[in-house]
Amino acid sequence: MDNPRYKENPMKVFFENFVLDTIDKLPKDKIEQLNSLDLAKVFKTEPMHWKLIIKRVLHLSDTIEIAILDLWYKNQELAIQKQIEYQPTQFAMDFVDNFLIEGSRIDVWNGDSLDHAKERIRKMQGR
Repeated sequence: MDNPRYKENPMKVFFENFVLDTIDKLPKDKIEQLNSLDLAKVFKTEPMHWKLIIKRVLHLSDTIEIAILDLWYKNQELAIQKQIEYQPTQFAMDFVDNFLIEGSRIDVWNGDSLDHAKERIRKMQGR
């Protein structure tokens, strides 16, 4: 927590780990560390998986994982097209920063956009 990024909002580190776990890029030692923390006590909630606690504490929607995965896959495709590498950690920080901006439209689904996102995810995971 010595990183200046987290001094103003320490929850960012948990949200970033949530994002990394969702895209299956959270290192095993971090998962073990998060599992060993008594987050239920820290956040005064009933005991449950650490991701569910973070989801509840941050008031994240039931579709947040879809929003994360859809944007991750979209950004990976763009990175390939631009012949650059978009690191998972940078994606997690960018996602959190953009999600927390007032008026953010991340995880807002209009019309059939949620169905389209689910289909894109299915296709990408089927590769």
